[in-house]
Amino acid sequence: MQQISTNTLNTNIQKDLNFTWSTQAILFCAIIIACIGLNVDSAPVVIGAMLISPLMAPIVGIGYGLGNSNPKLLSKATKLFLIQVVIGVVGATIYFFVSPLNTASAQLLARTQPTLWDVLIAFFGGFAGVISSAKKDGGNVVPGVAIATALMPPLCTVGYGISHLNSTFILGAGYLFLINAFFIALATASGTIFFRIRSGEKLNVSFKQQALILLIAIIIVIPSSISAYSIVHNSYIDTQLSQFIDAKLSNQYIAKQAVSGKTIQLSVIGQRLNDNQVKQLKASMKHYHLDGYQLSLTQLTKGNYITPKEFQDYMKQTDNTDTVQTNANAKADDSLTTIQNDLNEKYAKDISNIYVGQVKDKANTSKQLIAIQLSDKGAGNQNEIEKSANQLVKDNNVDAVVQFVSDNGKS
Repeated sequence: MQQISTNTLNTNIQKDLNFTWSTQAILFCAIIIACIGLNVDSAPVVIGAMLISPLMAPIVGIGYGLGNSNPKLLSKATKLFLIQVVIGVVGATIYFFVSPLNTASAQLLARTQPTLWDVLIAFFGGFAGVISSAKKDGGNVVPGVAIATALMPPLCTVGYGISHLNSTFILGAGYLFLINAFFIALATASGTIFFRIRSGEKLNVSFKQQALILLIAIIIVIPSSISAYSIVHNSYIDTQLSQFIDAKLSNQYIAKQAVSGKTIQLSVIGQRLNDNQVKQLKASMKHYHLDGYQLSLTQLTKGNYITPKEFQDYMKQTDNTDTVQTNANAKADDSLTTIQNDLNEKYAKDISNIYVGQVKDKANTSKQLIAIQLSDKGAGNQNEIEKSANQLVKDNNVDAVVQFVSDNGKS
């Protein structure tokens, strides 16, 4: 069994606290690699950057200095940490300023909403790291901690926010980085104190210092706890809403589903509900623990048609970026485009326009929509066109629903 030694811990931590140009060059390279990974939404590239980054060393050094009440070591680690943070932020800002890819990827957006779970990951990851550093052969624990706590991505995201003058990215990612750095340091300090007690050393950490660290920890945790509660609450509401839709709107296709404040917004395609049915639908929300919410239901169909006004209102409402998109703004898949072209070619005089895009069914899975707008001449040929459309859907193996956009709104 490997022995855990405070001397080994001291040696392993101190050896990484030297300010050398090679270490800072490696950090700068890691920052650029992480930025590229975030920019192109590549998780493997981001993970690679985290593995080669030396950013963990000064944070662990700060925690070790606190645990030993060593002001000289604490000062040295803090200075190195601040220098590396500046290098990281400057490097990330330069990269995102010159990068031609300006859209925020999912990897970037994921670093703007820290939660209580990030606190737990940082603390227990840091504790695992200090145990590893106290062993003669730490194995692969430290690289694992670097990946789990993810120090690099939020620092890069701060750079993205600065380059795009976006305070949401700066504050959100900056807070996540603060959480990770602080609780890794706190875990290291706690582990150091534990090993010192275990080896019989006398502690010289004053009550005032302990109280100050605890107070800072509480202040840092509060916003993340609120964010965690919000995520849990929203997840619960989404689950209840899915059950509500599954039970009460099973014959409808959900074109839009959103919760804004205390309002649930649903845009549906299917058999039109009358006023009494809508009233009963709203009354049944209490059985799904949604009685504190108002239901805003937009029906995009009238009888068997999607009416022009409702369809266009919906398109404006979603700003052409939601689940349904017109053929002018969407890159439909090849099969759907083939169906669209075939129908236009076969019924050139009967069809004035065809809209293609995505809707979501009751299981919240995507399904193709083919919305056909008939000309005056084609109004009497609807049945034939519908049969042809459905046959093309079958032949092209497309999971699609065919609807008609009426020029006059008649059902």
